[in-house]
Amino acid sequence: MNDNTLNAYENVQNTMKYLKLFIVILAVSFFASACGGGGGGGSSPDTIVQPEVPVVPEVPVVPSEPVVPEAYTVSGTIHAAAGSAVDSDVNDPNAPYSSNDNFAGAQPIPNPVTLGGYVNVPGAGPSGRSFSSGDVSDFFKVTLAAGQAITLIIANHPAADLDLFLYKEDQTLADSSENVTQTESLTAALQGVYFIEVRAFAGASNYTLLIGQGGSSLAAGALSLSDEFVPGELIVKFNDHSLSKVNAFGPQEYAKSLGLIHKKGGRGRSMLMSIGDIQQRQLAFKTLGIQDSESVSAVTDNEIKRRKDTLEIIKALRKRSDVLYAEPNYIRHAYAVPNDTYYPRQWNYPLINVPSAWDITTGSSDVIVGVIDTGVLLNHPDFQGQLVSGYDFISDAANALDGDGIDSNPDDSGDNPNGGSSFHGTHVAGTIAAASNNAAGVTGIAWGVKIMPLRVLGQFGGTSSDLQQAVLYSAGLPNDSGTLPANKADIINLSLGGGGYSQSEQDVFTQARNAGVIIAAAAGNENGSTLSYPASYAGVVSVSAVNINKGRASYSNYNSFVDVAAPGGDMGDNNGDGYPDGVFSTSGDDSQHPLQYTYKFLMGTSMATPHVAGVAALMRSVDPGLTPAQFDNLLAGGQLTDDLGTTGRDNQFGYGLINAYKAVVAVGGASASPFLVANPSSLNLGRSLDSTILSVENARGGTLVVNSLSDDQVWLTINELSVDANKQGTYSVTVSRSGLADGTYTASITVASSANSVTVPVIMQVSNISAAAEAGHHYVLLLDPNTNATVKEIAVSANNGVYSYTFSNVASNTYRILAGTDFNNDGLICDAGESCGSYLTLDQPISVTVSGSLTGLDFSTGFNPVHSVSSGPGISPVRRTVSK
Repeated sequence: MNDNTLNAYENVQNTMKYLKLFIVILAVSFFASACGGGGGGGSSPDTIVQPEVPVVPEVPVVPSEPVVPEAYTVSGTIHAAAGSAVDSDVNDPNAPYSSNDNFAGAQPIPNPVTLGGYVNVPGAGPSGRSFSSGDVSDFFKVTLAAGQAITLIIANHPAADLDLFLYKEDQTLADSSENVTQTESLTAALQGVYFIEVRAFAGASNYTLLIGQGGSSLAAGALSLSDEFVPGELIVKFNDHSLSKVNAFGPQEYAKSLGLIHKKGGRGRSMLMSIGDIQQRQLAFKTLGIQDSESVSAVTDNEIKRRKDTLEIIKALRKRSDVLYAEPNYIRHAYAVPNDTYYPRQWNYPLINVPSAWDITTGSSDVIVGVIDTGVLLNHPDFQGQLVSGYDFISDAANALDGDGIDSNPDDSGDNPNGGSSFHGTHVAGTIAAASNNAAGVTGIAWGVKIMPLRVLGQFGGTSSDLQQAVLYSAGLPNDSGTLPANKADIINLSLGGGGYSQSEQDVFTQARNAGVIIAAAAGNENGSTLSYPASYAGVVSVSAVNINKGRASYSNYNSFVDVAAPGGDMGDNNGDGYPDGVFSTSGDDSQHPLQYTYKFLMGTSMATPHVAGVAALMRSVDPGLTPAQFDNLLAGGQLTDDLGTTGRDNQFGYGLINAYKAVVAVGGASASPFLVANPSSLNLGRSLDSTILSVENARGGTLVVNSLSDDQVWLTINELSVDANKQGTYSVTVSRSGLADGTYTASITVASSANSVTVPVIMQVSNISAAAEAGHHYVLLLDPNTNATVKEIAVSANNGVYSYTFSNVASNTYRILAGTDFNNDGLICDAGESCGSYLTLDQPISVTVSGSLTGLDFSTGFNPVHSVSSGPGISPVRRTVSK
């Protein structure tokens, strides 16, 4: 920020009201380099970097002794996220070391797990422990249940190419995923003990390895050994600029020049080619520069070897400039194709009965939801056809980062000039109305409606004045832009807030409500009763957050203004899919150029709020005349929610958890016959959890009676917790590991009702491996909040999943605290694929003012998988100073 900008902010800071994003981010993309601080209702503008006025000490009357600044200690603990594990031979020489380079040294790991690691070919990557000799392979030993997914996410894609291999206990190859994409993914066909190999094919990279329940999610064009294809055959199409060569030589001769045999297909069309016999295969390998593996993963089964050779050749062809595409000759059958790629990660929709609501409506294109936030990435693939024109109301060019003040382009140009922007509005908009049923990306709650993107939050947050103009515009009322939308918004989503009541804001929200707009806002993330605005204004629906078990999320605010609860998620993995139980939605990554369109997990009341906005949009689609007052009355009458907590309204959940099906039926949607659902749809008790909660309920209309709950294992017990006369409600699921040998155990719970039956898979593990989570050797930094410069640093290791840290001789000042690993030893913590955490939350680290010794500054750290449309995840990391 230049001096003029600083002065401008100082001059108006007493009259500006700053807003904060109410999110707790699970993504390593957002961390201490972002400007700002915690989510909640405090009066401090935490998301604004406030210029500090230097304090000039008084000159002592008798300067006989030097003035020594007070020095204090700052301490706390850092908790590794449950289910975390770490590669035992990363490149950081300060980290503990144990080789896991082969079957004999395979590292035992828990299941489910989220594991961070690093591999490199010799001479690739930063200097460090494995630079010269290489750490080409990491081997892990694990017990898998049938159908479990193993997913590898490559942090340094596309510069690095990593592959994933799965071996049976006898060390024979069971499956492989050898793509050139960011993600490699496999599924265990049978229960048993397996070896997993992560192998560097080229370059060096951090990675995240995930094991969990459910099938793998492969990107388009992914290559898997277990796919059904004709061994030895491949389909190739050449680029237009290569056609002259194909025409000159002819298809047969051009195929021969690649060491392949042409079978059919002609000029300008795709061609079917064959590897041929052993001699022809050797020629193809030599021509295409493929090295036969000399690792212990050598394959002896001829059928598997030929399949693997096919994939190796396809992978090599895909790297050639003359090849448009190369792929296996797949064998096809008639069957139903699954829809959006990442919908299985969206546990939050079944939790509020969205699938049952979709039987009635998926939303009308006449309904518009205004998302007032950081803007929206207009060109994200999951927003094509989903948007109407919006506006950018950030009036200060320095805050906007787009070169000007208010303008008609609401594209999110980022809120961090150094990269690692939040793209918060993009995530929120995706939950409401991401394009769906397109076999790609994520699913939106009301994918038939339209989003009006409105930008008010920039690198310093936003101001009350800018927010008011965006609300007026979206409601079709006069505003500073001098323009009005072609059609006003029906619903406004506000995943933002701050402290301090503003009469001018209340007046604007009242005007919008009087114009017929339903307004939902985030209650805040400070785990307290603090009032946040705009959520606490009259006429605004205040939304708190729940976790996957329908309990209040640990960060969610609670107060007398909370109206309703919705899924906000947390860092656990209660359903055992290997991913955090956060909210998965659309995002972006501007740490690389060009900008990458991604998907990631976030958590917070910011993520809960668009669930309510999306459900309101479904309601408006069924009843276009629905007014804000009618919505409020239905909510207060319990017709839109499932009651949680104290009977009736309470401060934690308001009138209860939003129920999409009940909501659309309440406004005239046709009620469907009873249908039993269970949430979560699968259960994970890991190595240490003895019990968890299962909810069973009628997701639709009519009367449903739960007749029985049964299981198929003696170590599993089910008991009623809180059920009604029809036996709907919550049950405890308890496991006993006594007398069980080490291994991964699975069971099924069958819930039978008068309407239908459902089966809930259960997984748990018995292991002599420490049950404590491990997120790697950490560097804890005390940072200057204005410059992000490191003031002090210490290195710590975990003890039973907990890192204890203490900074000594800390001078009186204001600081931020960041912690993370440096697997690749590049001198930067919190790189993509590395563990990262910050006090109090990762995306909005709260500044700590030291005027005395401080204790109890506790926070969490962990790995977060980020899925990219085209390229790998990236962040703006922070440099450590401890010797490499």
